Amino acid sequence: MKKKVSFVATLALALSMLLSSMANMGTVKAQDSEVRAAWISTVFNIDWPSKASYGNAEKQKQEYISLIERLKNVGINTLMVQVRPESDAFYKSNISPWSRFLTGKQGQNPGYDPLQFILEESHKRGMKVHAWFNPYRASIYDDISSTSASNPINTHRDWVIKYNGKWYYDPGKPEVTQYIADVVAEVVENYQVDGIHFDDYFYPGPGFPDSDTYNKYGSGNIENWRRANINNMVKTVRDRIKSINSNLVFGISPAGIWRNSSNDSNGSRTSGGESYNKQYADTRYWIKNGLVDYVVPQVYWKIGHPKADYATLVKWWSDQVSGTGVDLYIGQGIYKHGQSEYNGENVAAEIKSQINLNRKYKDIKGSVFFSARDVVNIGQVANDLKALYTTTTSTTTTTDQQADPNRRYPYQNKLWGADRSETAIKISQQGWKSGSSTVVLVNGKDLIAGVVSSPLAASYNAPILLSYPRKLSDNTIKEIKRLGAKKVILVGTNNFAINKDLASIKEKISNVTIEKIYSSDIEVASRQIADKLAEDKQVDTVYIASKDALVDVLSIASKAGKNRSPIIVSSNKSINQDSINWIKNRQIKNIYFIGGPNVLSDSVISQLGSALNMDLSSNRIYGNDRIQTNTRVIEKFYTQPFSPKVFITRSDAPIDAITVSAFAQKSDSPIVLAGSSVSVYQKDVLYPRSTSLLYQIGGGINANSYNQIYNLLEGVMK
Repeated sequence: MKKKVSFVATLALALSMLLSSMANMGTVKAQDSEVRAAWISTVFNIDWPSKASYGNAEKQKQEYISLIERLKNVGINTLMVQVRPESDAFYKSNISPWSRFLTGKQGQNPGYDPLQFILEESHKRGMKVHAWFNPYRASIYDDISSTSASNPINTHRDWVIKYNGKWYYDPGKPEVTQYIADVVAEVVENYQVDGIHFDDYFYPGPGFPDSDTYNKYGSGNIENWRRANINNMVKTVRDRIKSINSNLVFGISPAGIWRNSSNDSNGSRTSGGESYNKQYADTRYWIKNGLVDYVVPQVYWKIGHPKADYATLVKWWSDQVSGTGVDLYIGQGIYKHGQSEYNGENVAAEIKSQINLNRKYKDIKGSVFFSARDVVNIGQVANDLKALYTTTTSTTTTTDQQADPNRRYPYQNKLWGADRSETAIKISQQGWKSGSSTVVLVNGKDLIAGVVSSPLAASYNAPILLSYPRKLSDNTIKEIKRLGAKKVILVGTNNFAINKDLASIKEKISNVTIEKIYSSDIEVASRQIADKLAEDKQVDTVYIASKDALVDVLSIASKAGKNRSPIIVSSNKSINQDSINWIKNRQIKNIYFIGGPNVLSDSVISQLGSALNMDLSSNRIYGNDRIQTNTRVIEKFYTQPFSPKVFITRSDAPIDAITVSAFAQKSDSPIVLAGSSVSVYQKDVLYPRSTSLLYQIGGGINANSYNQIYNLLEGVMK
């Protein structure tokens, strides 16, 4: 839907969010955009990484970047990345060994975290990532002597069964179901994936030798028992995912035919193999009972196929999801390019016709292509997809994202280090890549001084660095040198610490001028900074904030920096007379009080108002808590719907963000506080806004809140 700043739009949004929450559905839904996805298969190194890159982290990284850049070029916006091709991991795991498809040897550390790298590079390009698991596949090889000793295939040999030259986890064992849920939960807890994805590997076939398990745990018809096992696993995994992140989507890509109508009146008018009886995957049951957020049936046949007509199947699947809240994407087997001799199944030759057919059904939200290498290497496919996805729109199910190629979710980046001084260095490196002639240096324990320094830093186009925890670190010294700083301004309330830093700078950096702004009273120090600002420009705006409300000061710091407007610090009960005189003597026109009466009492407002003979009673910007205050600041001072950047940090521990305001002001971008949840008010204020780049500042941000804010800030990029 188009973003409009209106009461109607806001009300509609609030209602839709409420209904969505009541339905226990995630906020990231396919109806918001057409999903154009590709499976990136890692088993046997099909798509990535190459065998030639074994043990070479940098080569693997470059291969991945090259692959997704080519995918993005043809319009792909979502990646189903196989992170567990067998009983292994493409991520740091305490449960599964490193995959052999990274180094050639299972259990060998690849020298980096592939999944974290995948997420960072993909999100940077506006591409979503679903972590793709093969839940029951234990080993693709008959000989398991090369598997890691820590692999559950060795530690729990009773969990696995050999079948047709491969090893599989036994779906009938309760321990296996719990194990699969644990495997998935580990990723959900530790990585900001956009979804969890299972493919069609459930029971490997009707001849699976599980009679011992059935005799121990089963009853009744063995086929019904097998389907019940899979249903239970799907529900267990779904419940586990939602308990960690209720907004994270969970989907499965079953085989293209559930059942044929000749065997079940609810089935499709086809005559091919049935996943219901072959893999014991009762996909229709999952849809009707809400066990998945989406399905991707693998409809790998041409339109008009005699046994499995593509047109028949996509209509059947569309009918099944209609009204259920489950999203439908169609899996398309473009790997069949050139395979026309096999019953005319060359779906690549008719990719445009298939996608245009999909778009006729409102319940089909997009496509997923197998596999990524075929998307980029088959010229016919690449050209057709690029034409469909980047230059034309559908007249039947046109979305805003299709209509405007600039409409997309923001890129994402992270800025944090081992401590607050290291985070400050990373911010400096990102914001001042070409250096800076001036640096503002603050003691890392003098938090409010760091935030109040933002307008000062902005006036010099300078970063804010920290001395922390006990001294000026070697890395901070290196950063000052990298910047090429000729001047360092020391700001703080601890004279001993300032002098210590001064001595360290003089010792380690030559040809640098040092200036001090010091007072043991932060109220006095804030006026000293204000004096510096007033030397170079006419000050017409002042922000008053409590010395006991660091977070409120942080909320206004970037805007104050942008306007070169001082932040005057006050005590809770009264404002210093010297501060009153400073404001009065300069005939300040605009005065804003940041924070509620609990941190900045009404007496402060009345005291200053009386002295100036002004009614300032309506000039307080505040909310019921720090997040609401932050949101009101954004609503009041960031009136443009688009910000080049947005910076998000924890509301309960914003320490890492105390230096980010100097960076944020460069692009006039807000700082958003994230708590344990996103309120309706925060949603209403953020929703009409969009950004090109969302920065996470510091660690520990609530994943659920972050994801909601990320989704709220999608829109037209500039």
